[in-house]
Amino acid sequence: MSTSSNLNDDFKKVTYKRKCTGPLNKKTTNNAKFKASQTTIFNKEATIRRIDDAKSELITTDFFDSVLASLREGLTILSTNKISEIICLGLGRIGECLISRYQFALVLLLRDNLQAELSFFDPVFTNSEISLLKHYASNVLTQNLEGKYRANNKHILFYLPHCPKQLSNNLLWCNWGLDLNYCIILSNSFNQIIDNTSKRELEKSGQYISNITPYTVELAIVNNFKYFEIFNDLAIHIFPINKLNLITKDFWNVSLEPKYTDEDVEFIREKLTDITLS
Repeated sequence: MSTSSNLNDDFKKVTYKRKCTGPLNKKTTNNAKFKASQTTIFNKEATIRRIDDAKSELITTDFFDSVLASLREGLTILSTNKISEIICLGLGRIGECLISRYQFALVLLLRDNLQAELSFFDPVFTNSEISLLKHYASNVLTQNLEGKYRANNKHILFYLPHCPKQLSNNLLWCNWGLDLNYCIILSNSFNQIIDNTSKRELEKSGQYISNITPYTVELAIVNNFKYFEIFNDLAIHIFPINKLNLITKDFWNVSLEPKYTDEDVEFIREKLTDITLS
């Protein structure tokens, strides 16, 4: 864990999808460019250049300004200007996938602005991806906790780009109670998840999302990026202490650990994970 630095009033400028299962929206994406980004031979130097290019492109966009503005608003509501760590889950194959590269570029820019420690986990990471992450001075977590990370009384930004709702559900369960005040979740919109998921399905794989949403402040992000589907549906979620204090003890006492079935094919279980760092 790192020691964080204070955020200024204005963020400084710096000088799972799941991923790649098919083409992006034809209306918003140049498919030829998308297909050209796929490769079966990993070239680390070329991939680093593409990631750096993506960072340079993103930092000048209205989309990135919107992310920073919403994050700044969230920190103000939480009465803090510090984020100690960023934990990114489910990034996917950054060495092969245009979607993952841009999502990686975004979290690198956020790390540069926040001056926070940055850690990653995805069970699909190869040694090539791990090498890339280390190149960018990032930590690679080796255990699949299935999203069950505790904030431990410090504000952590959890970045879950287009991840299965089970990861957000597990994260909420793990911090269930007033500790949620320390969680800042950049993920698929909780409101969209609830609107687009049947009540029966929510009870199976998103009960904690459903339960906490009335006490959540969801901060929208204006997604006008040229590749719309890379960042579509993302929102920032915070849990202000004044809202959490309104909740009864009986509400918090309903805290059974979530259990999922093998039908949840997008959610990679711990028993299927085998990541070895070289």
